[in-house]
Amino acid sequence: MRSTFRLSLLASLSVLPLAAPVAAQDDAADGAEEQVIIVTGTRSTARTVEDSPVPVDVLSGEALTEGGQVETNKILNKLVPSFNFPQPAIADGSDALRPATLRGLGPDQTLVLINGKRRHVSALLNINGTVGRGSAAVDMNTIPALAIDRIEVLRDGASSQYGSDAIAGVINIRLKKASEGGRAAISYGKYDTTISGVANVTGLALTGGAPSLDPTDNRYFAATTDGERKVSDGESYSIATNVGLPFFGVEDGYINFTAEYRHRGNTNRQGFDLRPNYIRPTATTWDPREVTFNRLQFRFGDPKADDFILFANLGVPIGDSLELYGFASYNQRDSLSAANYRQANAAANRDFSVLAPNVAPSNANFVGLTPDGFLPFIQSDLTDRA
Repeated sequence: MRSTFRLSLLASLSVLPLAAPVAAQDDAADGAEEQVIIVTGTRSTARTVEDSPVPVDVLSGEALTEGGQVETNKILNKLVPSFNFPQPAIADGSDALRPATLRGLGPDQTLVLINGKRRHVSALLNINGTVGRGSAAVDMNTIPALAIDRIEVLRDGASSQYGSDAIAGVINIRLKKASEGGRAAISYGKYDTTISGVANVTGLALTGGAPSLDPTDNRYFAATTDGERKVSDGESYSIATNVGLPFFGVEDGYINFTAEYRHRGNTNRQGFDLRPNYIRPTATTWDPREVTFNRLQFRFGDPKADDFILFANLGVPIGDSLELYGFASYNQRDSLSAANYRQANAAANRDFSVLAPNVAPSNANFVGLTPDGFLPFIQSDLTDRA
């Protein structure tokens, strides 16, 4: 069972509304509801959600920023039932850049557009035993939620129109076009968790001052416990702002900027490691360090990550039917994730250089690289520019 609290503070910089979705609306006297025009999955310029031949979800900017999540992938995971954003752990680079799927198909089979133009895929190839193994997907967490006016999600195959990367569907992210006003957001949250079914180990069960093996499974030590394990970690916060400016006095021209800093603290949901950690001095004795060894050396959960994101969208009308447009982005992500823990008695912790070429390794001649084993860390430095 997981309980989470999150505090969010939104401050408006202007009472003027931000750019609204392109829409067709009858006169107020007719009492007709607003109809959102969509451009995803259609070649028509006036197609609405109601008369679209394929299912299209239109998510407004307000829906994206009011759900308590700050990462775009997590926002879509909550709002779009067919969108899945798994969060693997101990998966090397996939911990820092996690792939998302639409309709259960491959991450590279969902076409991601920004303002109707293809977004580049990431440089990371998912090679571990995770969802999307062998694929390189678009990292939508490089797109801040405050920069988005709306998202159109086509939940149907569209390869005939867009190509093979749209087999699962299309996600079209429309950026804000406001030329004035803005918004700022501050978010904070952490996890306070009780891990049901995982006992809180208080120490090893001792016999005559020495540990003893679990009678039901002699691969592990018997332990003393007290209730269930409780964890408080994963402190996260974000600071973001969006502002719209006129394009050097050009009528209907705009420059829309978004900046965001996002920090995510690491989480750890491992159980206690009750395996013997050290080489046994004899067949009938245990290393005395087993009693005081920290059984939570492993790490299983979210990695620590820091993101700095900049996004810009601009447009300048030229005459009555042309527009000069452009958008640019920059993302710097520094992430620190963990691999599998190497026990002190494991071959990965053995110094083989002390053995002569004709000497076979044994417990008697074991020399450790580290006294207690070690936990390898993977530091990811990701820079994304477009």
